[in-house]
Amino acid sequence: MAPENLYEKLGGKEGVTAVVNEFYDRMIMDDRVNHYFLDTDTDALRNHQIDFFLKYVLGGSSHYKGNALRMVHKGLNISSEAYEIAIKHFNASLRKYDVPLEIRVQIEAFLRTVKPHIIEK
Repeated sequence: MAPENLYEKLGGKEGVTAVVNEFYDRMIMDDRVNHYFLDTDTDALRNHQIDFFLKYVLGGSSHYKGNALRMVHKGLNISSEAYEIAIKHFNASLRKYDVPLEIRVQIEAFLRTVKPHIIEK
């Protein structure tokens, strides 16, 4: 039987964890956006992002119960340019783990729908 949702297609929690960790490694190494992570508990941030993707984005388990995206990102002054850099890093992370184009497109489409709730500039 074929996997039913993106969670299963990405390899469950293990696959999602690998992609999210790769994404944050790339963001933290990028001088254009790493200032957003200064004085941040990146382990907690990674775990929260894994939970968000598992539960909300990918349909892997119960409903996401975290704070609204607008509230979580309020005051960070994330620009549209920074958000586009993040999307590129996320796509590169997905490609590293040989995620098929069809799934990468679905995830990028989701990331673009939530962009207005995250950027402030």
